[in-house]
Amino acid sequence: MRQLPKAIPELDGGIFVPRPVLELLEAVLLHHERLLGQQTQQADMQIDQAVLTELRALLRLNGQRLPVPPARELLELADPRVEMVGRNLLRQ
Repeated sequence: MRQLPKAIPELDGGIFVPRPVLELLEAVLLHHERLLGQQTQQADMQIDQAVLTELRALLRLNGQRLPVPPARELLELADPRVEMVGRNLLRQ
């Protein structure tokens, strides 16, 4: 896998990262927020929610944006289920 480019600190306290990296980070944040919504332990949930809020502020992901594709799609990873079916078909 390629290395991610370095983030560039900006004067307003945020960081600049290229658009594809930003979209990947946002997809990961959305996935983590969905998992966090399913948790039941309140103490850990509050800390995790605070961390996610700070990350969103740092990356400036607070506004309304178009839906972000899933991380697997952004990384152009094949669907594991489709790969499994393909391998099974090749065996015959």
